[in-house]
Amino acid sequence: MISPYIIRFVSPKAGVGKTFVASTVVNLLKGKGYVVGVVKHCSHGLDLEDKDSHVYVLKGADIVIASSSGLGVLYRKAWVDSLSHVLGYINTPIIIVEGFKEDDIGDVVVVAEDIDEAQKIGLEQNVIAYAVKNVGEGRKNLKIPVFTFNEVEGLARFIEDRTINYIYNQLPQTNCGYCGFNSCKSLVNAYVKGLALGCAVKTDIRLVVNGKDIELNPFIKKLLKSIVIGFVDVLKGIPKERREIVIELKE
Repeated sequence: MISPYIIRFVSPKAGVGKTFVASTVVNLLKGKGYVVGVVKHCSHGLDLEDKDSHVYVLKGADIVIASSSGLGVLYRKAWVDSLSHVLGYINTPIIIVEGFKEDDIGDVVVVAEDIDEAQKIGLEQNVIAYAVKNVGEGRKNLKIPVFTFNEVEGLARFIEDRTINYIYNQLPQTNCGYCGFNSCKSLVNAYVKGLALGCAVKTDIRLVVNGKDIELNPFIKKLLKSIVIGFVDVLKGIPKERREIVIELKE
């Protein structure tokens, strides 16, 4: 599995322009062909506009899906208002999050009136950039990049580069060609645009001998996985839902 690049847009107060900056970044990334998911935190509640669909929620349905030719909407009761829970429903290579200021997942862009206000948010550990309306002289003394609202295109390029590097660093970087591309970089460029499923070598099965990971081609991985699962399935007391299977062999 390849983990998505997650970036949160947060601000010290409401009405600063988070939605403008984040949505513009989404639009620019989509213009380059990237597959982008969005999470917007509605901390003050959420109004359901489609009243007909809302009826089923009120009647007690646990999940309601409203489907049309151009849009599908999922309504889910007993929802957990946490970013980690929400991310379980999104599988895009890039995930733009507006809000969840108190969370610690992913990188952070602080959106504020100016640099002084941005620095007061207290999230320096995860902050990778500031997006401000008024930049002032403080821009020269900062170690992280600052973008004005007129420079959101530069911010989008900055996020694009970080996305490519983040996903590339998860790959074996051997340019083995099993994925059908001539290099891991080419695979990344296709993956973020939805043109590739992922790395054929980086899968959910590993062979470790004397503490060293042994590289396996896709055929061997598939064969080994089928053998292990077939063996486990005939045993008694094995749970139906298995997140991990570990076999240790010592000689």
